[in-house]
Amino acid sequence: MRKKLKGLLLLMVLCVQLVLPSAEVLAAQTIYDNEIGTQDGYNYELWKDYGTTSMTLNGGGKFSCQWSDIGNALFRKGMKFDNTKTYQQIGNISINYGCNYQPNGNSYLCVYGWTTDPLVEYYIVESWGTWRPPGATAKGTITVDGGTYEVYETTRVNQPSIQGNTTFQQYWSVRTSKRTSGTISVTEHFKAWENMGMNMGKLYETALTVEGYQSSGSADVYQNTISVGGSSSSDGSSGGSSSGSTGGSVGTGDKIECENMTVTGQYAGKISSPFSGVALYANNDSCKFTQYFAYGMHDFTLRGCSNNSNMAKVDLKIGGQTKGTFYFGDQYPAEYTIKNVSHGTGNQEIELVVTSDDGQWDAYVDYLQIGSGSESTTGGNTGGNMNTSTKMVALTFDDGPSSTTSEVLDVLEQYDVKATFFLIGEQINMDTLPIMQRQLSMGCELANHSYNHVDMSNLSATDIKNQIDWTSSAIKNAVDYDVKFFRPPYLATSNSMYENVDLAFIQGIGCNDWESGVSASQRANTILSSVEDGSIILLHDFQGNTNTVQALPTIIEGLKAQGYTFVTVSELFEYKGVDPNQEYKIWTNVYK
Repeated sequence: MRKKLKGLLLLMVLCVQLVLPSAEVLAAQTIYDNEIGTQDGYNYELWKDYGTTSMTLNGGGKFSCQWSDIGNALFRKGMKFDNTKTYQQIGNISINYGCNYQPNGNSYLCVYGWTTDPLVEYYIVESWGTWRPPGATAKGTITVDGGTYEVYETTRVNQPSIQGNTTFQQYWSVRTSKRTSGTISVTEHFKAWENMGMNMGKLYETALTVEGYQSSGSADVYQNTISVGGSSSSDGSSGGSSSGSTGGSVGTGDKIECENMTVTGQYAGKISSPFSGVALYANNDSCKFTQYFAYGMHDFTLRGCSNNSNMAKVDLKIGGQTKGTFYFGDQYPAEYTIKNVSHGTGNQEIELVVTSDDGQWDAYVDYLQIGSGSESTTGGNTGGNMNTSTKMVALTFDDGPSSTTSEVLDVLEQYDVKATFFLIGEQINMDTLPIMQRQLSMGCELANHSYNHVDMSNLSATDIKNQIDWTSSAIKNAVDYDVKFFRPPYLATSNSMYENVDLAFIQGIGCNDWESGVSASQRANTILSSVEDGSIILLHDFQGNTNTVQALPTIIEGLKAQGYTFVTVSELFEYKGVDPNQEYKIWTNVYK
């Protein structure tokens, strides 16, 4: 025991003396007065006539804003066009959004924009403050995105516009009931207005907007993803591209059949079973095509399978850069999605390629579906719309840090998922320190799994305390992090452990993933069939546990498909409103 303690004290000295490299973090930009600009491919604008305003630009389409003592103020982020094309020429426009909207007085949460020739200011109003606009007689009602909107047309005489003070028309769609998140099919409103004789001109702007009028309030737009191009949902066409050619702009739901792509590679070829598609038999076999992107973030869903029970991997490349990997666990066709893929705009080559075939499997691919990147909290990091009714699970991993932990983190980062890692104290050293730093930078949580993974149920009170204190101190000295949770080695507990460990005890749903004979598909199937709301999932990231790394994409995709959000153990208890610090209690589910 003295020998181990001496080694630990040396580690502590090394960690305390270590000077960590500084990481450059791009801070959110806050503006206070009238300003127009671009950020991450989105146009933004703060406009006011007078009063106190602030607008924080949080990357992508996201922003937050506050206002008080104003005459009129608009905060918006969206897309600006060049006044040369109609909405029909531009293609389908839709917005996925979510907002914590807190108006105090007259305000709108809406899609806002302008057309020219004719000059039109338009609103699609999703929610409002104390007064429902626009105070006119409705021309009729329309149903879009499952909601009912009343349509209005009003006239503004000698008022401010994008062409100076002049007279112009306003078009309005106003929901009959408020909402603050969902999908807005902007093009469907344009079509409905024109069918009612309200002509649209050349498009200048489409933006998610918060407007305040002689009021105060705040809003946090935590999701705002605009999809531009392709065909609208009502006409059923896709806008995908043919073999090797340049397609139109991508719209939500665009599907490209793999057999229509350009197939390359020594062994690659088209197949008719188990579906019409392409077989990728060896490394560098691929199918590819060129697609035009109007903006730089999308979800990519690939339908495919392996030709046997072994795990098949297909890399997604865009513009020559690998953006992620699709994993297929067996011979049964399934869809898997890589969400929120950032990529270049304009014409981009998309390639589905095999790069890690070990001679044990072949990949069969059916079609690639391109959808709007959502930045959704479902299945990813938590956001402003979490509540106790949200279905949540916590992924946890034991026995790290190790090089396998880095592989686990690669998968988690690909899917924007956080996890809680229960660390073994004697494995915390200068070599594993960068892994711990990466865990924290990704929003993951660190926890205690003893110093050397000994069965603690028969230890003395002093030895129990040492196991805990040494590990918690090693984590604290390495990355300045205070742990809250403890998982007993072998899940063995005793009254003495409960009495001498001042951390909440965590168990979880396992799949025997410490046994090498349990395949990746067996691990995934066990977890997917056992999880319920509030579950804690117990996996292992010890050195060489590759089957769990391979099972992880299937687990994540399967739980996402069931509507689960991934959170850390701390967040699970916090969001569910449960105190984890209960005596003589070990948790497998936040409710159990």
